[in-house]
Amino acid sequence: MSIYGQAKLNSEARHFGRVSAAFALLSACVPVPRPAAALLSEAGAYQLEFSVRDSGGGGILTGGEYSSRAAVGQLLEPEGAGVPVSGAYVNRTGFYNPPHFTFQRGLASVINFNSGSASLTLPPGAVDKEVFDITLNNDPAARPLNVDPGLIISANGKMEQNEGSWSRLFPDSITEMALFDEQDVWARPFNKNGTLSMRYADGDGDGILDGSNPPVRVDTIKAWTLDEALAMWAKLPASSADRAARTITVPFMAPGVYALLGMVDESVKDTYAFPVPFRPDGPKAGSGAGESGTESDGITFANVPQTGDIGIYTLDGRLVRKLTIPAGLVIPKLKWDVRTDGGDRAASGVYLWRVVSGSNSKTGKLMVIW
Repeated sequence: MSIYGQAKLNSEARHFGRVSAAFALLSACVPVPRPAAALLSEAGAYQLEFSVRDSGGGGILTGGEYSSRAAVGQLLEPEGAGVPVSGAYVNRTGFYNPPHFTFQRGLASVINFNSGSASLTLPPGAVDKEVFDITLNNDPAARPLNVDPGLIISANGKMEQNEGSWSRLFPDSITEMALFDEQDVWARPFNKNGTLSMRYADGDGDGILDGSNPPVRVDTIKAWTLDEALAMWAKLPASSADRAARTITVPFMAPGVYALLGMVDESVKDTYAFPVPFRPDGPKAGSGAGESGTESDGITFANVPQTGDIGIYTLDGRLVRKLTIPAGLVIPKLKWDVRTDGGDRAASGVYLWRVVSGSNSKTGKLMVIW
């Protein structure tokens, strides 16, 4: 349904002029027919004449890169008025970029990027303001709203120094959120927590963040917020991941800058060796499922971490072979050719293996039968 319409507001509702302007930006992005007649909508002390709502009255109205609930539109400028499309939404002199969305106290606030990169919700009563604006900015490092971009740069540097280049910030994984009215900017925790969801990029579904080098495993991605006092990223608690939708959702407790950051994967809990026993000359020799292996394939360690090493030992503790996990490993597998550090065949027998990554370690057994 079209969101075009002209808003004529009561004198006490002057604040809504901004949202009308902002949604003109959005309306210009989606070609829809101009309505022949308009509906009259009322909300609290505010009355909007000649406005247009969606048929459900409160469903999501969309346009350009953003969507919102319970929004108001404005008549577009005539053709040839110089309204260029810039990026995913319209920008012209005097209009907000990024757009502002106006909400009313007592109603839930919902904003989504239509691209799916971010969405937020605030419950009724989250702020002590009768009417307020919310804006989401997906490029705070280059075009900030309130944050000092130098704080983001400093926080990124500290993160990479401490955690390595796996934690490098991707430009499309950061969002700045601001809430304000005509009096001031809301800069403290909300009265009630909302939710914030951000999407990461894994278009081919291989479990690796698209474009990352070294490869960032999506299982390590968490939501972080910028601690402006310390110029550091602080990990948010209680995040939940939807791997099918490729989103991370966290409690939304205060305005600020939020980002998705990956880490080096040092998890060893799922590491295992196969085939066990390894018997390349036995009756079930082969490389298929349930078979006992081949000499050319050796023994594979699966679900290995991204850093660390695997040691193979005799039962009395003598080191047989040490395998270093290579940097930039994409598929989490590492093969042992069943040979010693000196290049000789490992003798038939039972061996212990131990994988160590950071402060994590795991031990298992394997058997070799020639």
